Parts: sequence; C-alpha cells; structure tokens
Amino acid sequence: MTQTDFNHLLSQIKALPPEQARQLRQQLDRQLAAPAKPLAKAKPPARTPKRAKAASTAKPPPRTEEEFQRHLLSIGLLTALPDPALDIDDDDPEDQPIAIEGEPLSETIIRERR
Repeated sequence: MTQTDFNHLLSQIKALPPEQARQLRQQLDRQLAAPAKPLAKAKPPARTPKRAKAASTAKPPPRTEEEFQRHLLSIGLLTALPDPALDIDDDDPEDQPIAIEGEPLSETIIRERR
C-alpha cells in the first residue's frame, strides 16, 4: 500500500460514525490478536526436550483490569468499557449499615468459624 493510499484510508476512517469506528476497532483488535497463520505445517521433532516443553506451556503475564476489559471488548464480550465515574454511588440510601444488637457481627463470624 502506498503512503497516498494509506493517508486516504486514514481520512476515510476519521469520517466514520462512532458505531462503525467501534466495529472497525473490534475487527482490527481481533485480527491483531489472532496468531499469524503458518505458511506450511512444520513436521514436529521426533523428540522434544523437557526444557522446551516447559517453556512452551508458560502462562502469559497477568493483565491489569483495564487490559482485561479491553481484551473483552476486542473479542466482543463487552460492547463498551465501563465508566468508573458511574460506579460512584456514595449517597445511595440502600448502602447504609444495619444496626444489630449484641456483639459485633465480625466477632460472631470469627467465633462461628472456630
């Protein structure tokens, strides 16, 4: 692709409505996240050393909460990222503590677990 074609593509992307831009983003994220397809199947070695086997089963590094949510968005399990500003409900009357009689509930729980 020439630089001119690329610049033309970018200008078309900027003109997309938000919903189409989101769909394009999801498609690009899926395409980039997918492993590259091998051109030809390689014949597996007759005997794999134990060290090579252990290295291939290593887990990927843990993701942050934001990375995980972006991953869910890219694979289509989320339609939008959560807005933390909407999670604040400090003035919700249903969140008020309930008064109980007797010993504190934490002490009751500890005693019952023993």
